[in-house]
Amino acid sequence: MSAEVTVNDNAQVTLPLIGTLKIGGFSPPAIEKLIAQRLKDGEYLRNPEVSVQVRQVRSQMISVLGEVLRPGRFPILGKLTVLDALATAGGLTPKADRTVFLLRRNGADGTPMNGDSQRKEIAIRLDQLIDSGKEDLDVELKNDDVVFVAPQKVFYIHGEVRRPGAYPMEAELDVMRVLAISGGVTERGSLRRIRIHRKDANQKIQVLTPDLNAPIVNGDVVYVDERLF
Repeated sequence: MSAEVTVNDNAQVTLPLIGTLKIGGFSPPAIEKLIAQRLKDGEYLRNPEVSVQVRQVRSQMISVLGEVLRPGRFPILGKLTVLDALATAGGLTPKADRTVFLLRRNGADGTPMNGDSQRKEIAIRLDQLIDSGKEDLDVELKNDDVVFVAPQKVFYIHGEVRRPGAYPMEAELDVMRVLAISGGVTERGSLRRIRIHRKDANQKIQVLTPDLNAPIVNGDVVYVDERLF
């Protein structure tokens, strides 16, 4: 009557004679008593002696998704942090954003939270983590954590600037900083004739006339027009 069984996602096993049995949260000795009692109650055995041994512990898993070279699910072997998970997934692609998101279904105390609506999202800036050496930001991962690396956020600048093109977003980016990144305005350009083309919530293009301190958001197209003579 021996059997080697696997505990399913509902913390249940299926055993000979007994059928399905829920054992989630029980220790092996407690499971032995539970199985023995079921065999006795079902009048299969008068004095059942049951031995339970754990052959293999199912690995806790995390997921790494988005702009990494090898996205997928990976086991937690010992202590695993966000940087460890990114390295396990082969590192970032050239299109990866420098802010990654940790999605966690558990509360801060490790107790389960019900429903995806209560999922916790933690933004981790890799430049702060690596360049500043803030090891406290390298969060230790738990079972079912998801590390998501989004595509890099960019802005575009065209017209009378020295280095037009697409550039990665920075924190607290404004028009003055954008002009500096693109090499500055050419002799023909005008600081008074700058326009920002921006999509609204309905994906319609808005044309804005900003000042030099106006903020830049992801996807903005900045155009510097010629000066009027």
